[in-house]
Parts: sequence; C-alpha cells; structure tokens
Amino acid sequence: MTEVRASLFTKVMSLAIAALTAGLLIWLLNSPVFNVRDVVVHRADSSPPPAVNPAAIEAAARPLVGISVFRIDTAALQQKIRNLPGVADALVHVRVDGRATVTVAYEAPVANWIVRGQSYLVNASGEVLAEQFEPEIPLTIEDASPNGLESGALVNVGALYAAHQLQSNLPLLRVIPSRIRYSAGRLIVVDHAGRELDFGDTAHLDAKLMALHAVLEQANRLGERIASVDLRPIERPTYRTVDAPPLAKSRELQDP
Repeated sequence: MTEVRASLFTKVMSLAIAALTAGLLIWLLNSPVFNVRDVVVHRADSSPPPAVNPAAIEAAARPLVGISVFRIDTAALQQKIRNLPGVADALVHVRVDGRATVTVAYEAPVANWIVRGQSYLVNASGEVLAEQFEPEIPLTIEDASPNGLESGALVNVGALYAAHQLQSNLPLLRVIPSRIRYSAGRLIVVDHAGRELDFGDTAHLDAKLMALHAVLEQANRLGERIASVDLRPIERPTYRTVDAPPLAKSRELQDP
C-alpha cells in the first residue's frame, strides 16, 4: 500500500510540475515584459556604405516591435532582409530585455547606369540598387533604353561586364574613355579626344581591342587624326579621319 501511495504521489507531483511548466511557458510567450521595445539597424564593419535607402531595412525590421522575443523567427526575418535589393547579408539578434539588433552587410555598387537622364547604381550582378549617381564610381554607362528602372530590376549584365573591360583596357592603348553608351545591343565609347569607337555587340572584345590598336597604329603612321572607328567588322575595321569629306567613304585598315 505504501508503494502505491508513493507512486500516486509521484504522478501527482509530475502533473503539477508539468502544469507549472506549461503555465510558465504561456506566461513567457504572452507577457509584455518580454516584448521587443527597441530595434536598432547597424552596418556590418566590413560592409561598404549602403547604396539603398536604409529606411527599407528599418521598415522590414519594424514589425518586431511589440512581439515576444520568444515568438520571433530570426531565420525568416534574416532571409527577408537578405532578399531586399542591395543587401548582401543580414544578422538578427534578439535579447530577452526587449532589444533587437539587425546587422546588415550591403552590396557595393560598381557602375552608374543612366537611362533617360536618371542615374541608377547597379551591383556586379546588374541589379539596380537605388536611384542615385555616385561620382566616385569610375564606370558610367548611358543606356538608350526608353523605359526607366526600379530597385531590384536587372540591367544587361553582358554590357556591364563589357563596359568594365573597356574601361580597364582602353587606357593601355592610350585611349581614355569619357563616355560609354549602350544602345540596341551596341557599345560605343567616346574617348578623351572626342573619337567615337563603335564596338558593336559585347562579343569578341579582345579581338576588337587588337583591331583598334592596329587602327591607331596605322593612323599614327600616316599622320591622320581619327574622328571615328567602326570595329564591328573585326577582320576589316574602318575609320574616318577628322578632315574626311562628309560623303567620303570610311578608310579601311590596310594590310601591313
């Protein structure tokens, strides 16, 4: 009989402890004491300055206020913030004292992409980060597309890569780009001397750069001043001189 009473006592105590634990859990989940009261957004130490409007990050984190710290799905919120244009990574940390910290690493813009007079910052993947012009970014591309862009839209990444390649390699030929235009699949560079260099599409840029080098060498040898170069026929590029008559044909590159 003693053993039965002991067993019954143990069961009663177990049920009491379970009920107490459940009650404590319900209190923890619903008590306003553990609600988030303050959200702070920080930029990661290794992150470049944000190209996107920080208000978009704050808006994504604002719904945390008033929610119990024990109910917050930090993984889901981190993914939501990572999906915002211009965000490379995000870390959400919530403390039981009601404070939440969002640490964000931003993507770096690599080019100014201009459409219809409006400049956009784009990242290396061609994603539009913001409507903004950053003069410290050396690469600017003027796009003749008729429609503007929105944050998160994608520009032609092939043209972006090709423009970067030209920006980097043309100075090796003593050609300094002052404007890079993209229109209907064609890249046209206007250099520091006002010469217009038509590279056509973004394919075979290395071959086109070699052809341009040959054109420049020939014009220098002949004492000619170039006004424009058409590199679309890679095998037979043509160029016009500054003093060429308006209706004269462009000169072809001569075989050495």
